[in-house]
Formats: sequence, structure tokens, C-alpha cells
Amino acid sequence: MKVKIPSSTSNIGPGFDTLGLALNRYLYISATQRTADAQSLQISVEGYGKEHIATDETNLVYQGMMAVAKRGGTAYRQSLQGIHLQIKNEIPAYGGLGGSGAAIAGGVFLANALLQTKLSREEMLDIAVSLEGHPDNVSAALMGGLTVNCFDNGKLHCRSIKITTRLSVVACSPQFQVLTKQARKILPQEISLKDAVTNIENVASLVAAFIAGDVEALRYTTIDRLHEPYRAALIPGYNDVRKAALDAGALSFNISGAGPTVFSFATKGERKIGEAMVKAFLANGNSSTYEVMTVENDGARVVER
Repeated sequence: MKVKIPSSTSNIGPGFDTLGLALNRYLYISATQRTADAQSLQISVEGYGKEHIATDETNLVYQGMMAVAKRGGTAYRQSLQGIHLQIKNEIPAYGGLGGSGAAIAGGVFLANALLQTKLSREEMLDIAVSLEGHPDNVSAALMGGLTVNCFDNGKLHCRSIKITTRLSVVACSPQFQVLTKQARKILPQEISLKDAVTNIENVASLVAAFIAGDVEALRYTTIDRLHEPYRAALIPGYNDVRKAALDAGALSFNISGAGPTVFSFATKGERKIGEAMVKAFLANGNSSTYEVMTVENDGARVVER
């Protein structure tokens, strides 16, 4: 069996830990049973960051699969013994494009299909969030489109909005890493009422703009006051890269997830925007690469049985 899981960006400025957006770069995972008596797990990896992806039981895909199997009981766990996982990663690996979320969501989705546990996508999302710790990237990977997440007394509610307006995402990944733990630690525990109101205004207006197909509104609805002003310090040359992207015609500029990848929305001039960001990063001492992507409205899916 083979499944395909989209990458994602999250937060989209003001939607901290709330918004996810699925993108058309993918993680492909195939699972085969080697022999009836095989006991050891086998994992092979190709693509971006293959040297950093675990090939033992700590692998995030396998962790997602085992979380589903444990819910089913001993027989389900035993059925994963001796499995061969083949992982092909098309998601840039420097951080910020939902690689770990895709791996966890992909493992959960694959196990549900393989073991025929008949979980709904909402139930799969609950399992994925319990492993990932936050819903934005895993929800985008499972549901596709723009995902809007909220909790009610610990219960996650997720809505997926399908984006039909032509819109590009120009993502630029500098070749260094920002640890998510570090990116969270740098955030203040309290913010001003004014900043809180700004984010409430912007995230509500951002979702409304996506629904209405009003791409021009992305110029102001993507502004954040909760996390980006602080996380920018972890990305050398951030202000220069931002200016370069906007001067080149980008509609917006934001940190993707916890970074260090940054991205811009655009409807034209995508190559010019990407090259401008790469040049600005280089002027600040860091190599980078850019990708021009589009929104993926379909979430995780089986492509081969």
C-alpha cells in the first residue's frame, strides 16, 4: 500500500497554532510485509533530509502507525512487526514546511488503511495531535486546504476550507535549522491588549479573505504581533529578506511554522520573488533555496493498494 501526504505551512501570520495550509509537495510512504516470520522493522528513505530521518522505531511515520495499532490492541501491533516502510520525502527538510506533521499524519493514515481500523479523519487527527502536540500542520496534512482549528475543553474541532482562487506560495528555506523548542521558548508569556486585538482582527479577516477569494487582503491580514516579531531574531537577515520579497511584488511575507523557512503569497512574479529572497539571505551569510507551490485541497490519500 502507498499513501501520499501533503506538506504544509502553518500560522500564516496571525493564526498561531490555529491555521494550517496544505501545499503541493509530498511525503510518499509505502508499506509491505516482508515475510510471515520477519520480526524486525525495516525502513528505507530517499529524498530531502534522508540522512536525518530515523530508520528505527523512533521514526515518526512508524510512531504514527503504532499509535493506531495500540488503539486496536495486541493483534494490530503484531501485524506491524516485520513491516518494510519505504519513505520518499519531497518536503524541504530545513524546517517550517510541515515535514514532521506529514510524517505523523501519514503514519496514522497509512495504519488506518492498512489495518482497516475504520477511523474517521477526525479520529485520526486526534491521534496525530496527541503525538505532534499542536494541530496546525497535521490537520492540513490529513484534511487538505486551509484548516482552522480550535479546542473546546480539550476536544479538537477542525474545519477545512478549500481554496479555489489562483494563489502561489513562494517558500524560501535557508540552510540552517531553528528548533521548535527554541522558537517557542523565545516567545513572551504576556502581550499587550492592543497586540491581542490586532491578531484577533487579522486572523478573522484572513479566514474571511480566503473564503471570499480576496487575495489583495493578504497584504494586511497576514500581519502578526504574537510570535513573528520575536522569532525574527532567530533568522539572520529576516528584515532584509522581507523587504526583498515585498519589493519584488509579493503580497505578503511570513515565517512558515516555527521557521526558518519563510514564505510569500503571490499571484505573479513568483520566480522574481524567490530569487530576491535567496539573494537577500546570501547577503546575510546564508545559502537558501526557494520553491513555488500551490495550495493542495486534498489531504492524505491512498494512491496504490
